[in-house]
Amino acid sequence: MKIPIISLRSTAWLIRASMTRAVGATLGATVLLTAGCRDASNIVDTGQQQSKPSITPRTNLAMRGDTAFVTVWLDVRGDVGKFGSFTGRLRYDQAAFEYGGEVAITDGTLRAVNPRPGEVRVAGASASGVDRASLALFRFRAKNSSGVPSFQFELDELHELSRTDARVNMQRSVGSGAVR
Repeated sequence: MKIPIISLRSTAWLIRASMTRAVGATLGATVLLTAGCRDASNIVDTGQQQSKPSITPRTNLAMRGDTAFVTVWLDVRGDVGKFGSFTGRLRYDQAAFEYGGEVAITDGTLRAVNPRPGEVRVAGASASGVDRASLALFRFRAKNSSGVPSFQFELDELHELSRTDARVNMQRSVGSGAVR
């Protein structure tokens, strides 16, 4: 039996062609993978990102007979620090309601109230933090039961304990609430 002898010279072109194809395929796959890794459309949102902080002033109205109790509060979402002070005004329809006074809240917040026809100005401060669920509570007497009662709270100033102006996170400066 005769064994064929193949010279390297006669097969060199075949080896070079095979290596060129292999290198080309490897290089093409690397480019494709690299481009795929840089494509932002394949990034999956896991929902673990912090939402942007938001602060919305609100009012809650509770009717008991012809007496209305209005709680002024803040709807806070996201990472917001403790509030140290606030000032605002509660606007109401003076044809429908008569201001009856502030209802004391024993939460350590010092409040100042200045009622005027159609508006109650209120300010509060606390070194340990103001309760955002009840900035203030007011009593009104209903004069006219026709129509939908309307109270709007406008926040003029809001500061965190760190003295940061928290109003930069406000969604709306005026908030209202529904009858409960």
